[in-house]
Amino acid sequence: MSMRHTDQRPFRQRARKLSRVLVVLAAALVIGCGGAPSDSPPPEPAAVDAGDSAVSENAGESTTPTAPAISASQTPAVPAAGTGIQLPDQAVEIDNQTDAPSTQGQPEPGGPTQPGAGGIEMPDLAPAPPSDESAANAGPSDGGVDLQFAAWPAIESHAKSTGKITVVDLWSTVCEPCIKEFPGLVRLSQSMSDDVVCIGVSVDYDGRKSRPPEYYSEKVTAFLRAMGADFENYLCNTPSDDVFATVGLPSIPAVLIFDADGKLVKQFVDAGDTVGFSYEADIIPFVEKLAG
Repeated sequence: MSMRHTDQRPFRQRARKLSRVLVVLAAALVIGCGGAPSDSPPPEPAAVDAGDSAVSENAGESTTPTAPAISASQTPAVPAAGTGIQLPDQAVEIDNQTDAPSTQGQPEPGGPTQPGAGGIEMPDLAPAPPSDESAANAGPSDGGVDLQFAAWPAIESHAKSTGKITVVDLWSTVCEPCIKEFPGLVRLSQSMSDDVVCIGVSVDYDGRKSRPPEYYSEKVTAFLRAMGADFENYLCNTPSDDVFATVGLPSIPAVLIFDADGKLVKQFVDAGDTVGFSYEADIIPFVEKLAG
């Protein structure tokens, strides 16, 4: 009986090939998991411009907008701790006022306002303080003006005791209608001096301690001189509001007319039925009729 011998060479060849493949796979696994890192730097991601929408790597996937990338030059400055408010990176330009054209209506240098004063200087409407000479004036002065100081009760008592028709004009240097009508009193005094006593009473004094009656003396006297008021004139040292309350005056100018017996027979005031009165149209005709 003969034995049949099988050829073992193909089997050995296949075993050697298989062992090589296993060695290659083992080496690949070792290098991929625990091998040394590559010296070349990883590739940088492509920069995305501001405002561009992010694009998905897979065309089939749904995409959502992502925040735009900000370059280093666009990154806002962050203040350091404890440094307070962060100022803007761009300097704020301040116009040089010396180079800017002047605004229309702005006062020029050397005008009414003093340099550096700011604002508009209002004119002083108050009368100038009187000098010592004018403050002491209680009798006849230059120009024939006789300015005296007296309280209202004394002035009223005098007006009632003249024995003649007496016209008392209450006025003030700050009352425009008073200034307008006062020349009529002067004309009345000149035309009827034998039958009528004319008295001017300035009620400029308002009771302020800082401005006593003497304070207004110079301004009142200057006005009387300009008017040629050479009759009796008083600067009342009773506060004006007290005078108005005593007489019952709602306003000035006001003219009180007493008859020869000292009775108050007519009162003209710029209100009520005598509003808008004047010497020419109202007072002088009334006095002439009273004198007969």
